[in-house]
Amino acid sequence: MYLMLKNTKVLYFDLEDFVVEVIRNDLLPFCLRSNIRLSTKMKDILHNIQEVKAYLSSRVLSLSRDNAKQIYAAFQIPQVDSTDNRVNICIKCKGVSIVDSYWVKEDDEESDWRKINIRQNKLRDILDLSLSGFSPTITTNAICPELTTKGLFRKGWVYLGESLYLLKSDKTNEYVNTRMEVLASEILECFENRLDSIVYLSDIKETARGTAYVSICQNFVREEQSFTEAWEVMDYCMRRKIDFREFCLDRWGSKFACIPVLDYIIINTDRHTQNYGFMMNNDTGQLEAVAPMFDLNCALVADYFKVEAGDTLSQMFNTKETIRELAFKYIKYTDLKFNEQAFVELASGKQYKSLRHVFEKVYGRIQELGLI
Repeated sequence: MYLMLKNTKVLYFDLEDFVVEVIRNDLLPFCLRSNIRLSTKMKDILHNIQEVKAYLSSRVLSLSRDNAKQIYAAFQIPQVDSTDNRVNICIKCKGVSIVDSYWVKEDDEESDWRKINIRQNKLRDILDLSLSGFSPTITTNAICPELTTKGLFRKGWVYLGESLYLLKSDKTNEYVNTRMEVLASEILECFENRLDSIVYLSDIKETARGTAYVSICQNFVREEQSFTEAWEVMDYCMRRKIDFREFCLDRWGSKFACIPVLDYIIINTDRHTQNYGFMMNNDTGQLEAVAPMFDLNCALVADYFKVEAGDTLSQMFNTKETIRELAFKYIKYTDLKFNEQAFVELASGKQYKSLRHVFEKVYGRIQELGLI
């Protein structure tokens, strides 16, 4: 089989015969780049197989996600969360994903990127299944994004007009996570000279099990680029003895530094290494930009419940630093400007009358960081 980047072969692998051959190291996913050993020693051969399996496995929907078991059942896939089962799922759905242009191709397969690109081809809409866990129909077409969309919250992709959108919801009675994601998105718009962030809008979605409050955002990945998760680049830097933080600050300066600062302001406790990353050029394999800030399900939730969360350990670098400590370390590298008037107008809106305590906590952190 081949691992493809659009129509370019980047890796050949045969898991049964323990064969892994790099074709284009410069275009490999960063978790495999400079990570495939040329040695014929058995330990190195096994290492290569293990790394390829880990990569394929990482592309597949986790059974821990809301309604994941129902999605597995719809595709007649065993509900076993093992590496081998996830690898088999990845191969079955060709590893296609909304967020990048990698896919798996059989040795003698005639398909090309144009035929299987799920950002360009119309999707089989299983949104009702993804959001509510219930659908009266069964699908057998595994070439769909539901099997390779990560995260634990219920979500699904759908075309609205000619554009691809992600709809997300949660299972709390008041849809707290979803409501706070929309609010956090609006608060981020009150800052200038920052990294772009995904705009989340709210809507009501009728599902087979009733009405659901959802957040809606447009897909931010374009055809010329692929999204690369931070953990992949961190591991790559470790193999190449590169300081990840210095690398990011040297390349992107304030754009990168404002991530931990803004996360503290909106008290986002879930910025783990799959929740931020970089945009890779599909032709050159080079990282070109920091990806927009996205996935704000956990932002402002502590404020909503009136819980102090500034000393929560940050997951951004997998260290023992808190989200407050990181914000104060990186504020000096930013050029953030706070639009207080826009913030006051947002807080004064009728729809947020019951959330005045949330705005007060956010404003306090902005003052604490010296942005007012």
